[in-house]
Amino acid sequence: MRMSSLSLLAACCLVTSACTAHAEDATRPSQGAGETRQVEDFHGVSVSHGMHAEVKVGPKSVRLEGSPENLSRLQLEVEDGILTTRVERKGWSGLNGKVKLIVSSPRIDHLEASGGSHMNADVTASGEFDAEASGGSVLTVRGVDAKQVEAEASGGSEITLTGRATQLEAEASGGAQVHAQKLQGITDLKVEASGGSIVEADAPASVSGDASGGSIIRLSKRPQNSNVDVSGGSRLDASN
Repeated sequence: MRMSSLSLLAACCLVTSACTAHAEDATRPSQGAGETRQVEDFHGVSVSHGMHAEVKVGPKSVRLEGSPENLSRLQLEVEDGILTTRVERKGWSGLNGKVKLIVSSPRIDHLEASGGSHMNADVTASGEFDAEASGGSVLTVRGVDAKQVEAEASGGSEITLTGRATQLEAEASGGAQVHAQKLQGITDLKVEASGGSIVEADAPASVSGDASGGSIIRLSKRPQNSNVDVSGGSRLDASN
C-alpha cells in the first residue's frame, strides 16, 4: 500500500513538472517559427506590449518570431521614420515575451520600449540620440556616439547606455533608473529625477537639474560645477 502511494506521488510530480515546463515553453517565442516583413526605411524602433526586441546596425531587415496566432495580431508601421508595433488587443491578454522582433537598419538613432518590453540595441553615430522606456520596460543600448543624448525612463523602467556623448539629458521618474556610467566623454549633464528614481553617470564637468522624492543622482566623481536642487530625502552622490 505504501509503495502504491509513493508511485502515485511520483507520477503526480512528473505530470506537474511536465505541465510547468510546457507552460514555460508557451511563453517563449518559438525558435525558427516566424516571418519576414517588408517595411519602409526606418532609423528608429518603438516596441510595446511586453515584446522582446533585438536591434542591429546593418542592411534593412525585419523579422518576427512567435506563434502564427500572436503574429497575426501584430502590425508594423513606419511613422516619421520610426518602426512602430501595433497590436490587436480584443480578446487577448498580451504578448508577455511571446513575440520577438529582430531588426536591422543602416541608421539607428531613436529607441522606445513600453509596456514591459525588453530591447537590446546597437546604434549608429549621430548628432542626437534618444532613448525612452516606460511601464516597467528594459532598454539596453550599445555603441552610442552622439553629441547630445536624451534618456527618459518612467514607471519602474530601466535604461542602460554604453558609448560616448558630449551632452546628456536624463529624466527618471516613478522608480525608474538611467545607467550611464559607461557613457564616456560627458561634459554637461542635465538631470531630472523624481519618485525614488536613480540616475547614474560618468563624471561631467557640469551638472544641473533637480532630484526629489527620495531620488539619487550618482556620479563617478565630483563635477567641477554643480547646480542641483535636492529635496524630499534625495541626494547627489559622488565618489570623491
